Amino acid sequence: MTTSPIAALAAAFKDGDIAAVRNAMRSGPRVVLSWPSIPIEIVRAAGMVPSIARGSAWRTPTADAYLERGIFPARLRSLAEAALTGRVSTAARILIPRTSDADYKFFLYLREFVRLGIAPALPPILLFDLLQSEGPDVGSYNAARSNDLLHGLAEVNNRSVTLDDLRQEITRANAARAAGRRLVALRRGVPRISGAEVLPLLGAFWMLDPDTYAALATAAADEIANRPPLGGPRVLLAGAPVDGTVLHSAIESRGAVVVSEIGPWGNGAVDCDVVCGDDPIAALADKYCADALGPRTPAARVQRAIVSLLDDVDAVVVSLPPEDTAFGWDYPSLRTLLQKRGIPHACLFSDSSGAISTADEERLDALMASVLAQTESRHG
Repeated sequence: MTTSPIAALAAAFKDGDIAAVRNAMRSGPRVVLSWPSIPIEIVRAAGMVPSIARGSAWRTPTADAYLERGIFPARLRSLAEAALTGRVSTAARILIPRTSDADYKFFLYLREFVRLGIAPALPPILLFDLLQSEGPDVGSYNAARSNDLLHGLAEVNNRSVTLDDLRQEITRANAARAAGRRLVALRRGVPRISGAEVLPLLGAFWMLDPDTYAALATAAADEIANRPPLGGPRVLLAGAPVDGTVLHSAIESRGAVVVSEIGPWGNGAVDCDVVCGDDPIAALADKYCADALGPRTPAARVQRAIVSLLDDVDAVVVSLPPEDTAFGWDYPSLRTLLQKRGIPHACLFSDSSGAISTADEERLDALMASVLAQTESRHG
């Protein structure tokens, strides 16, 4: 039986994270990333295959014995479980970006696991220090770190890598992004696909070879374009970035449609191309510094991203899970903005990788009632 492009993309998203490390040498040496703020073009130019940690509802009993509650998101708890039980032992490297406090603490924990001898099969762990501030020296610093990463991974793989190799990977990734943006366009205006269905199709960008992704995303967009439009209020999912569809499903079970989310797994996966110019390393560093939205992204930059989406939505849901240490601080300014625009919103405090709480269910019910009342008032 032939698998449809939509099913193939969804399967790649489901199966393409750290679970895929068991097939480490099938396509090339695997590199495990804790978050997609590390340029995958660099990983691929070095001849390696990225596997990216994501949260899940699976229990993590081994990791729970060492990681405090309310500090590490589910994706890091899942990666710790894999590290402590030997499931990432065949990876060539584990890469941790310094784009959140939780990731940096997790890097230190992994090093401590090795020192204590409780994770003896753990591959070498590297910290990728991509700054997301806006100082005058940030660009050159990030470019230097990206250059070190490229040549360091190539050396691990016993491979000679050139800037032309990197340019080729940038070209391939940009083609995949362009195909993914066709899916994003089907969420705009009157959407033709739900957020819960499309997020895996977009998130598969991080999992698949770019040429494969481009072909599948193009075919999927052609199929979805023939669907009838979806009704219901259009919702933006903001706050702490999510890496799964739990919140999308909870929102859409109430008749709404999630048309965008802040973070790298949905629309953000394919948002902007890398503009290469003469220096592909600097171009990659600049792109991931600007677009890899996360806890250390300057608040003004996150708010600009939200503002750019508000004309297309009827409501906003703000995810503030227990481990959040950044987005809650930005919430007052976001609340003021939404009040000025007359856009109803709700904050949810559940872990976005598990079942949402009864209190959050009630908050969603109240939000949907508010949206419907506002819509009836506008249209009489």
